[in-house]
Amino acid sequence: MNEQSLRELIAEIFRLAYTRRLVDLLGGNASARLSGDEVLITPTSTPKVIIKPQNIVKIRLDGTVVSGGKPSSEWRMHVAIYRVRDDVRFVLHTHPPNILALTRAGLKIDMSLSEAISYVGEVIDVPFLRPGSNELAEAVSRALSRKNVTAVILRNHGLVTVGVTPYEAFNRAEVLEDLAYITLMSSCHGK
Repeated sequence: MNEQSLRELIAEIFRLAYTRRLVDLLGGNASARLSGDEVLITPTSTPKVIIKPQNIVKIRLDGTVVSGGKPSSEWRMHVAIYRVRDDVRFVLHTHPPNILALTRAGLKIDMSLSEAISYVGEVIDVPFLRPGSNELAEAVSRALSRKNVTAVILRNHGLVTVGVTPYEAFNRAEVLEDLAYITLMSSCHGK
């Protein structure tokens, strides 16, 4: 896939994520790995619902900006994931409310449901670490260094999903948010 197509897909995925209430207007971020050591990533402090392909920032794995404005404050986490996972081509970081509510309640997503088995893989939780920090980047990349892990819940913060395609990463976030809702509703009714 060429760079322009990836830019368009990042913008499209963010419109979908906003519509699906996985992110708020300014929250969340996404990236796609280009060949070599370059990554496309959403800019910081930009309303994601109106993001355009030309707004996407290009950086190197060391964080150097190649083109565009200022990258997401979570750029360290994105590049750390790409360093440990050659198979990952797309990273999506969302703030899904049901997942956040579930973790605040001290509950875990019921991963026995068929959607989890079919689409997600293993999910690992990491404790709250300051957003944008090297510590968060290290904790998430360490969790994702295992090939069967496709999602990381960031306690009191959000969710990171990865995939070969943007749609795979998005679907994992969407499925996990739905499963969190089902788990919450089941818990409220004593099931």
